Amino acid sequence: MRKRQQGRGGLLEFVRYFWDVLEPQTPFVEGWALEAVCEHLEAVTSGEITRLLINVPPGFMKSLLTDVFWPAWEAGPMNMPHLRYVAFSYAAALTERDNGKYRDLILSEKYRELWSASFRTRKVGETKITNDKTGSKLATSVGGVGTGERGDRIIVDDPHNVKDGESEIIRSETVRWFREALSNRLNNMETSAIVVIMQRVHESDVAGTILSEGFADYVHLMIPMEFDPGRRCSTIIGWEDPRTEDGELAWPERFPPAVVDGIKIALGPYAYAGQYQQSPSPRGGGIFKR
Repeated sequence: MRKRQQGRGGLLEFVRYFWDVLEPQTPFVEGWALEAVCEHLEAVTSGEITRLLINVPPGFMKSLLTDVFWPAWEAGPMNMPHLRYVAFSYAAALTERDNGKYRDLILSEKYRELWSASFRTRKVGETKITNDKTGSKLATSVGGVGTGERGDRIIVDDPHNVKDGESEIIRSETVRWFREALSNRLNNMETSAIVVIMQRVHESDVAGTILSEGFADYVHLMIPMEFDPGRRCSTIIGWEDPRTEDGELAWPERFPPAVVDGIKIALGPYAYAGQYQQSPSPRGGGIFKR
């Protein structure tokens, strides 16, 4: 059963409360898929999960939830400002962007009103942020400077560039980096956590490697845009995909049927199957139909 922190509120509640700090002109759109991601990140915080793979479609707030709101929630409401984060993506500009949002959030008046006594920031930049409790948050890229850093939380957010998903050389090098370098970057091999969150780009991408090569310690949260009863996801924390109808959408409040139909036409069946259905080979065939 889930280990819950009483009296502190959950991650999704935190996102709702501080949404206007980062997105003052954009309404927050609720959805059960967001709840699912938040529940699994909470399980990492509680120590119930130390290896987590999340596959969700583009536009499902994966970077904001995992690399911005979650670290700020752990530092403030969960009283864990000592944690050290190293965030990787295929491009350093993406993790630096999210570090900037994290910085804006924890330095906002709304946040400091509640947790100014818990920790104080020291070094503040888009590459690295540190505080007076020995905590830090480093933004880097696959194979970048962060490969020499250690963390309590290793966040891998889209290790593959969609454009390079079919490049055997680039994809293989990224997978090799993940297998050989990443596991050695943890502060504590028993309690530190690795969170990989990405859309699928190829059968042999990082997620495919985790799923096919014996990474049995990973909990897999998989949310396809359209429900496939034969691939219903359930996890060790007691979560199960709540949908029942074949083709039922994951987040119709933000991606209604007309929008999804347009995405299918724009991407084609192969790209849509990987990025949105988390199944790099679409039903009935890929580029060449069976």
